[in-house]
Amino acid sequence: MSAERIDLYFGLIDAVDTPQVYQTCLATLSSAERQRAACFVFEHHRRQYIFAHGLLRIALSNFMPDVEPSDWCFTANRYGRPFISAPTIQKRVYFSLSRTEGCVACAVSGCEAVGVDVELVRQRHSLFEIARGSFSPEEIDALRNLQPETLVDRFFDYWTLKEAYLKARSTGLNSSLDRFSILISSSHKIGVRFAPGAADDPRRWHFFKISPSPRHRLAVADGSGLTDGLPIVIQRWPYLKYNPRDETHFRREVDGHHDRTAPPNLSTTVLTNGEIPINREARGFRQTRER
Repeated sequence: MSAERIDLYFGLIDAVDTPQVYQTCLATLSSAERQRAACFVFEHHRRQYIFAHGLLRIALSNFMPDVEPSDWCFTANRYGRPFISAPTIQKRVYFSLSRTEGCVACAVSGCEAVGVDVELVRQRHSLFEIARGSFSPEEIDALRNLQPETLVDRFFDYWTLKEAYLKARSTGLNSSLDRFSILISSSHKIGVRFAPGAADDPRRWHFFKISPSPRHRLAVADGSGLTDGLPIVIQRWPYLKYNPRDETHFRREVDGHHDRTAPPNLSTTVLTNGEIPINREARGFRQTRER
């Protein structure tokens, strides 16, 4: 696996929640993570946590095959972003992790400025109240100009893209959400505009969004500064065998259109900002590494 790309893993809990996958993920966790998992009041929250952190550890070991999933140790910076603290490895590895009701996701890359966020898309009566406290005036005006049937989707576009950006910046919610605006063109190209005086350059950022299911929105922020951004490869969920009769569908936004549904373990390379076309050479559903 090249460090010059982003490996994206995501899974719908209903599709991956088998006894084998659950026990495999649980076995990779540290004692502190198991204690944290045991503290959740609700079982579905506990399982989300176990699947998310187990997936992260397996994804990191796919990146660095000499390290067992259970051997990774983590620390956090002063803003709460986790980093690898052990073992000592020869090349840089960074990650971003996200979970929501029914879906977990992580991104692994040799680039530090990468963030991922996934959210459950749901109707809320207080969308504009939330937007006024979290979005820029430009984003709020854009929401006001939308038809009701598209308002909720665009709200969660903004939300996940902004969260992914903040995670990539390693500052979390310590940065002001209203000091930058996400721009989504009619052709679904995605960009960012910063308020005057902001210490960032919009030209270094690329953004991508997909829908793992009709109920979920996922966004990736890439601050590598490369002209076309880093390629994104959607990796298969580990330890889950592909069954075409029992596939979970997701929507891929291609050139402003929803492409036909496809199984989520299809390796897909993102070539340009906001577009996720099929990698025709990956149709064999071949996992890069079996453990």
